Amino acid sequence: MITYNQFCNTFAVSIDSAVFEEVRQRAERKRNYIISHFGDGNGARLTEKYMLELMRDELCSFTLEQSTRLAVGGV
Repeated sequence: MITYNQFCNTFAVSIDSAVFEEVRQRAERKRNYIISHFGDGNGARLTEKYMLELMRDELCSFTLEQSTRLAVGGV
């Protein structure tokens, strides 16, 4: 399992722990979906490296969602 410190150190980011948990949960759901539809890629999709990549992508998506909400006057 990826830890908060490991994630922040790997990508040189400083995020709130609640954001980390949201990103981790989204990445786990995405990985589970991909594995259920396409398999584990001979174990490649079960690695820590793959999970970190998914978490990085989800952090980008989450950040963009939050920025868009603020830009259009949402909460």
